[in-house]
Amino acid sequence: MKLTLPAPIQTVVGIVSWKLGPEVLPKSPLLLTVSLVAFAVSVSLRQAMDYSVARAVASGIGSAAVLGAVAYFCAKVSGYNERLMQTLTALAIGGAIVILVNVFLRFILVVSLAFTDASGEGLPYINVVELANFLLFPLLIWNVYVFAALFRRSFRPSVPVAFAIAIPLVFIVNYWVPAAFRSL
Repeated sequence: MKLTLPAPIQTVVGIVSWKLGPEVLPKSPLLLTVSLVAFAVSVSLRQAMDYSVARAVASGIGSAAVLGAVAYFCAKVSGYNERLMQTLTALAIGGAIVILVNVFLRFILVVSLAFTDASGEGLPYINVVELANFLLFPLLIWNVYVFAALFRRSFRPSVPVAFAIAIPLVFIVNYWVPAAFRSL
């Protein structure tokens, strides 16, 4: 028996598995808005596991703004302005999916390691967070590959240039934007 997923889910799976590019998405301002909000919410959920709610929300909004700025800059430099809306939608959807997987697995790891020790003491929280960061590092790599594949299919840079854009973007979204809101 073959399981057939609905077309929108197949599209999202194709994007996060590097088989499809942003050209399969419609040019829809509503879809772009929803995907950017989903990206901001997923970043906020991820950052709320380590920081205050205000800092997490600011990080989510800031990360969505950085994602939009990088996509806009790449579209202007490459001359493919007509692909900006679809590319930004795909980047936001792909990033949100990867970050939500990270949130789910991080939650499972933290709960299982910190609270299910038979002795009742559990591991120190800082050790659990460091272990979760180490174990979930491949998800950052997955995020880099998703972004690089989307940049490559959208704006036609060479493979090294696509990775040169994607690697800093992932680290800015995950580490530098939350660091910018340190005072919150």
